[in-house]
Amino acid sequence: MVKSNRRVRSVVALGLAIGLVVAACGSSNNNPLGNNPLGTGGNGNNGGGGGQSLSSGLAANLDKLDSYQFSWQFTTTSSAATAASTGALMTSGTVVNKPAKAYKISSLGMLQIIAIGDQGWSSFDGGNTWMVDASYSTSNDSLKSMLPTSLYGTNFDTNATSFTVKGNESKNGVDCVHYQGSTNLGAMGAIAGVNATFRSDLWVAKSGNYPVSGFYGWSGSAKGETGSWGYSFDITHANDAAANVVAQPANVTAIPS
Repeated sequence: MVKSNRRVRSVVALGLAIGLVVAACGSSNNNPLGNNPLGTGGNGNNGGGGGQSLSSGLAANLDKLDSYQFSWQFTTTSSAATAASTGALMTSGTVVNKPAKAYKISSLGMLQIIAIGDQGWSSFDGGNTWMVDASYSTSNDSLKSMLPTSLYGTNFDTNATSFTVKGNESKNGVDCVHYQGSTNLGAMGAIAGVNATFRSDLWVAKSGNYPVSGFYGWSGSAKGETGSWGYSFDITHANDAAANVVAQPANVTAIPS
């Protein structure tokens, strides 16, 4: 059983390694952020045109929204499913950019964070009780690393020229241009005896040109076992002021001084 679990974890780890290597070796797109999510030769209203590629830097447009909600996760599956080799790691939250920066984040189901300006609070019991936490503020890099924008660039910006338009679609209730990554991005799945299938999709809002949803990952097999690895994200409730409220917690436990 130990040997089997090691093999499955090796498949999952290989998927992660492939993702990092392909991202590092992928085509760079240094085009500045344009007025639409398409590269040269296309526009956001003409989905389905062959050869139209993705522009890099679109995640920056999330900062131009008044507010939004997000979720992102890493998922792994295996044919020898155990708690050690199969599961999902999810982070979700609300971002308010205007009129003032504020975040509410649930990280990996273990840590909840609220940050408003230079004030921060954290909770480890599902938000039942909170503590003042000076390590978090809206300018804190560790908090920003929990946002989907921190991972978007590695998978999508780095490989922007390998994405082409598939068509116009609605995603999360938003009119979008749907991009699909070239299967060539998954070519390194052939290494180390792994038979891997790569898939990547990205939906970009026509209005606002911000990423709405995406997936980047592999499924594969090795030594008679199968596994998968993937990163996905979703943006919802864009500019929904009623839904996107971040308030100071009321049940704050004082820390003895």
